[in-house]
Amino acid sequence: MSIEILTGQINIDRFRVGARNDNKKGFTLAEVLITLGIIGVVAALTIPSLMTAYKAHRYRSQFLKSYSIVQQAFRQMEAEDVSTDPTSYGLDSFYKTFSRYVKTLADCGTNAKGMKAYPQCYTKTSPKAYKAYDGKTKAYTEVFDDGQLVLIDGTNLLFENPSNARVFVHVDLNGFLNPPNRWGYDLFTFHFVDGELRTMGSSGTLYSAATYCNPASTNQYNGIGCAHYAKNNTDYFKKIAKQLK
Repeated sequence: MSIEILTGQINIDRFRVGARNDNKKGFTLAEVLITLGIIGVVAALTIPSLMTAYKAHRYRSQFLKSYSIVQQAFRQMEAEDVSTDPTSYGLDSFYKTFSRYVKTLADCGTNAKGMKAYPQCYTKTSPKAYKAYDGKTKAYTEVFDDGQLVLIDGTNLLFENPSNARVFVHVDLNGFLNPPNRWGYDLFTFHFVDGELRTMGSSGTLYSAATYCNPASTNQYNGIGCAHYAKNNTDYFKKIAKQLK
C-alpha cells in the first residue's frame, strides 16, 4: 500500500512539474514591438554610415587601380624603349601608342579627327557635360580632346597631348555613362612630367591642389588638382561619398 501511495505521489509531482513548464510565458506583443523598434533605430543610425564607408572604399579602390594601370602602361613603354617624351609625339598621336599597353574596349578617337560613335565615349556634342569640382561649372573639356580610350572595366581615359609638349591622362573612374562626371569626384587627372607619372596637384605639376581643388571656386579647371588629395588623404573619399547618392 505504501508503495502505491508513493508511486501516486510521484506521478502527481510529475504532473505538477509539467504544468509549471506548460505555464511558462513567452514575449508579449508589446515587448516584441519594442525590440523591433530598437533594432530599427539602430539600423537607421548605422546603415547610412556603412553605405558611405562602402562607397568611399569603392571609389578609393577604383582610383588607386586606375592610377596603377596608367602608371604600369608608362613603365612598360619605358621597358620596351618606347618614347615617353611628349615632344617626340605629334598632336593627338601619343594616345595611340599608349593604347597598346592597356586593355581597351573602345578607341574613341580624337575630337580633331572625329570621335567614334560609341555610346561610352565623351564628345563635345554629348548631351551630358563634365562638371568642375563645384558641381555647377562646366569643366574645361578642351584638355580632353587628344584621344580617348574606354578600358574593359568601363573606365574612360581622356588624353591631353597638344603641341606644347605635355601629357595629361584624365580618368573617369566609372565611365562617362555614369554620374556624377565631376572633377574631383569620379574624374581625376594625372600629369606625366620629368619622366614620372604624378597626380595633378602634386609638386612639379601644372595645376596646384590648393588652387584647383577648391569647392568655392567656379574656375573651369577647378578639380583638376584634386588627384593629389585623393591619393594622399585617406579620408578624401569619405567626404566625397557623403555627397554622392
